[in-house]
Amino acid sequence: MTLRSPAARLSHLRDSYIEISRYVRSQSLSHTPRPRTVPSRPVLSRRHASAAATADVNRLNSATADLRQSHTTNLKAARPTTLSKQQQDCLERFERNSLNSDSLTTWDSLLGAEPGDGSGTNGGHGTRVAVLGYITSQRSAKQCEFFQLVDPRLELAIQVVLPTTASKTADVVNEGGVQILPDTISQSSRDNASDQNTKSPMHVQAHTPVQIVGSIVGRKVPPKQARSSKQEAEVQDGHKKQENSARKTVQKLDPFVGMIDLVSHVEIRADFITPLNSFPSDTIAAWDTAFPPEMRHLQFRTDHELRKRIRLRSKVSASIRQHMLGSGFDEIETPLLFKSTPEGAREFVVPTRKRGMAYALPQSPQQYKQVLMASGISRYFQFARCFRDEDLRADRQPEFTQLDLEMSFAGATQVMRAVEQVLLKAVWPSVQACDAEADSLALPRLTYNEVMARYGSDKPDTRIGAEICRIDDWLAADAKGMLTSLADPIVEIIKIDMQGCSPSQSGHFIRSFLDAPSASAYFNNPDGIPGVSVYDTGRPLSGLSSFGHEGATRVEEHFEPEPGDIFLTQARVNAPFTGGSTMLGNLRRDVHQSAVSQGLLPPPAGFSALWVTDFPLFSPTVQSEPGQGGLAGICSTHHPFTAPKPGQDLSRLISDPLSVVGDHYDLVINGVEVGGGSRRIHDAEMQELIFRDVLKMKPERVEDFRHLLNALKSGCPPHAGFALGFDRLMAMLTDRVSVRDVIAFPKHTDGQDRFVGSPSELTEEQLATYHLAVVDRTAENTRPQISLKA
Repeated sequence: MTLRSPAARLSHLRDSYIEISRYVRSQSLSHTPRPRTVPSRPVLSRRHASAAATADVNRLNSATADLRQSHTTNLKAARPTTLSKQQQDCLERFERNSLNSDSLTTWDSLLGAEPGDGSGTNGGHGTRVAVLGYITSQRSAKQCEFFQLVDPRLELAIQVVLPTTASKTADVVNEGGVQILPDTISQSSRDNASDQNTKSPMHVQAHTPVQIVGSIVGRKVPPKQARSSKQEAEVQDGHKKQENSARKTVQKLDPFVGMIDLVSHVEIRADFITPLNSFPSDTIAAWDTAFPPEMRHLQFRTDHELRKRIRLRSKVSASIRQHMLGSGFDEIETPLLFKSTPEGAREFVVPTRKRGMAYALPQSPQQYKQVLMASGISRYFQFARCFRDEDLRADRQPEFTQLDLEMSFAGATQVMRAVEQVLLKAVWPSVQACDAEADSLALPRLTYNEVMARYGSDKPDTRIGAEICRIDDWLAADAKGMLTSLADPIVEIIKIDMQGCSPSQSGHFIRSFLDAPSASAYFNNPDGIPGVSVYDTGRPLSGLSSFGHEGATRVEEHFEPEPGDIFLTQARVNAPFTGGSTMLGNLRRDVHQSAVSQGLLPPPAGFSALWVTDFPLFSPTVQSEPGQGGLAGICSTHHPFTAPKPGQDLSRLISDPLSVVGDHYDLVINGVEVGGGSRRIHDAEMQELIFRDVLKMKPERVEDFRHLLNALKSGCPPHAGFALGFDRLMAMLTDRVSVRDVIAFPKHTDGQDRFVGSPSELTEEQLATYHLAVVDRTAENTRPQISLKA
């Protein structure tokens, strides 16, 4: 009688119990007298200290192989004979590729795992593990294969060692019992394997999802710290580096999924590898491969920067939600199937099977949240999906997400303070932008007229300086005549600080900028072309001769320029500001961006936020914009629910509506308008006056808002709100120009989702179901240009 070690007996009893239990379950589910065997599941190989225990395990492996073969035969026999070979192969492959363990090892536990010390029951191995992940890189050695296993989040990795040949010594004979199960190795590798305990080198396709069972062992040669890119180095600063050190990981560039944290102190000695799916062998999916939008899933799989941005988006939204709930706000969802109402932007219409009836996707939850304020919901918020049929650009999408909030018994000041707290407590800490321990964040507040006069834009990037200065009283009449033909112009100037560039460098740069096709708008300006001067002490009047003697002297005294600095002058009509920018404001922005892109100036750093207030309540209509469809020739600058700012003569709403200032406020960060809000009109009669007497909307269009007017009549309290463009905010936080870079599945400039191929053409059957017809385009073009909502 051969005595076994206690470990071998315990292991044998456990595996026998599992096999018997599965056999009984399979028998109970069988509808035929044929005995059903256990599912195809290999028994884990183990190393033991005695030859007797080794023999026991070998016999158990042999028995398991027989059971597996018998079970496969029974499964095939139980299937209908009408299945084709392709169908049978598909079913068998799905069975093999399913998870085959209920007890899996978490990746967090791998970080704290310790290798075996030679005295454990596993013959010197550490903890037994069953781990899920992706196989990426692989390299072959004389007697083993080395794999890199990456966790499901594609953030953490561990090295896997897979022996490929068996040693002839008795105490390690079972190391050759490791297996790579079907669909992982090539057919030639399986054919060349002489028996179960001898394997030739095997190739596993990168990106293959697998389950690996084995033991934790110490890693003899620690991996080297990879040299990361500039952006990765910034992310790794401070607490991130300390965290990696504490977690015993090093950062490394995986050739297939990008930057990962590699576990440095242990590795996995694999017993077997089970594939859970296959990856196409004809697809090269490396970390530096540029995939088209049609392969968005592979962009995620290989681009660690994209994954990092999307996860930061998730982190920031969770932080904001937690802050809002803790501040007494209620998260309330509003419908997406709304009705067509003229709020200011084009809508997406959703037809129904009822002839002539359609929904409209909401431009914002504006009307619903005002109704909530009239319903006794004092503080509301949600991450709202909004839809606008507008021309697309880098910061626009036809569908977008905004943090929507509304507060009753509140005005502009209270809402702005609430938004500042969101930034201070929820947003900035996610990107380490400021001290989260501060009690308040008092952002500067500038009026619309102030930012237009100082920066030439209603969303200025104040980090770049170059404030506008009015100089028309510095110049003689002939100097003004060189700039414009306007009778009484306003002449303004900015200085671009070139930070040490020589006058020749600056001159070459500004000439090439103005010669580019993108600068054609500045030469087609009816107010006049821009004047350009480069400060050069080696030239007459230091290069400022176009200003005349007196003008050049005043320019030098005011700006104190350095050689190489560029002066840009522009004339404009002497009239109140309208629109979102002036020509000089656009020139200020474009010249600075061009200098940064050419390496002449460093990119602006940090975050600069401010409030812009006191916008005009109404603006002249623009033919390309639908507005509210009124007949007065004006439209609401933002939307028709904005209240006038207190302290004005409200009779001007009738006599001179363009001069009325609205109680509106925009949040601008780094030159991006990331959100806007206003105090609302809470009186039904006042709201109807705006519709009927100021905008001169048709009665039937006023009736489209009857639900809101009725709610306002029901004792609606004063209220105000705000909408934060979450896509723009995330693009700004991650220093991306386009919001597409922070959206999982974005639309492109033509409005298409190229991954799924939407929008798609309707079939004749669909058109008939929804009572629609395709109108000839030539007939459409002959129609008069009127508002779509008129």
